Amino acid sequence: MSLSLDLNKPLGRAGLLVAAVVAAAVTFAAAHFSFHYMTETLPHKGLEKKKAALVEKVSSAAFAKSKAAAKGKAFDAQAAKIQADAAAAAELKKQEAELHHEAEATWGPFAIFLLILSAILGAGLLSVYVQRRANDAGLSGLWLFTNHLGAWAVGCYVAFIPYLREVGALKAWSLVPIIGVLLLLPVLLAGGGHAHDHGHDHDHDHGHGHAH
Repeated sequence: MSLSLDLNKPLGRAGLLVAAVVAAAVTFAAAHFSFHYMTETLPHKGLEKKKAALVEKVSSAAFAKSKAAAKGKAFDAQAAKIQADAAAAAELKKQEAELHHEAEATWGPFAIFLLILSAILGAGLLSVYVQRRANDAGLSGLWLFTNHLGAWAVGCYVAFIPYLREVGALKAWSLVPIIGVLLLLPVLLAGGGHAHDHGHDHDHDHGHGHAH
């Protein structure tokens, strides 16, 4: 199977391409949903709670101040409530950007941590498929190291796409996957069937020995 994680199973060129696409898709999906959850869903919930608490605090303080200022005179509670709500809305508008920044800052480190886990997942999967392909092609030594390096470059870039897009650095880092793909070319273009040929030769020699 092309998607098997068994290093002993050979993998052809087409199999590597299919496995790489699947690994990239899984990595991007994991990174996208985790990043969105940590930078949008959770911060939004926290922001709404902080906004509600601020409005309640400012409104109550303004209402109490208006009531104290009446000093026994006729107190229009409805008018005071309207003024208090207006004061709370003005204060919220003033602090909303800061509250939003605080909410994002709270979950930001967790978002990066999950992206790192996604990168390890994606690069690890791709590295397994590269090793299977290398075993099939009979590659080893320095070529094998550079191919794994390419797998990690591509996997890490795919995982960090949501973050790079958020900060507007997607194009600035676009050379990383290009270099990664170039490093993967030797294992992708190498001939295959070495593992099979080796096993066949071994069986042939073994059979010849018995015949002798």
